[in-house]
Amino acid sequence: MASRTGLTDAVRAFRVDDVAAALDETPELLGARNERGRNWLHLCAMTKAPDAAGTAGSIAMADLLLARGLGLDEPAFTEGAWKATSLWHAIAFGRNLALAEHLLKLGCDANHCLFAAAWNRDVPAIELLARYGAAIDQPGEGGTALLGAVGWSRFECAEALLRHGACVDAQDENGRTALHLMLRKGSDKAHFERLIAYGPRGDIPDKDGRTAAAIMHRKRDPDFRRMAGRLARG
Repeated sequence: MASRTGLTDAVRAFRVDDVAAALDETPELLGARNERGRNWLHLCAMTKAPDAAGTAGSIAMADLLLARGLGLDEPAFTEGAWKATSLWHAIAFGRNLALAEHLLKLGCDANHCLFAAAWNRDVPAIELLARYGAAIDQPGEGGTALLGAVGWSRFECAEALLRHGACVDAQDENGRTALHLMLRKGSDKAHFERLIAYGPRGDIPDKDGRTAAAIMHRKRDPDFRRMAGRLARG
């Protein structure tokens, strides 16, 4: 009789024939989940493929598991409206864009993954998700993916999100915009220049009533005062 441990090893190694044989021998293993609620498809998606053969194996493994009845968008766990789908596992852990695109072509939900892509500094993943219709401003913990990217200083990802229509004036739970976050962090002036090119407003107050334009005007640096003058007003 096939074991859960043996099946785990076979899935992570993308040994498709071994997994098929194990599930034929012990069908009840298909419904197994680990302590985080992950099923075999999640495990496959989160395993990094070592090379092109591994990438092809991951796709074949996903197809086998889907054919056996595992759900394309079934989450391992949820946090509010957010779902840890197989696509999220492929983006967040597997860093396997070939498998991610394969799942997207099969019709999986493109959402829930932008924060993970931004955290990983994975601009190609952001481009892929946007191409398949991910909601660029879908809220998550602390705001939108743009605010996450700025807060983590993933400015290349912030710019990718802005190129795909992210709201430059999105606010977090404290009313702070991307400009507020950058001022608070002391981000390099070059990043302000790039953000300002997308036309942010400078007159949006945070929960304490402070606007980005006012903070910039108070700085002694003439470059910040000049940039403050370029900020849009509502």
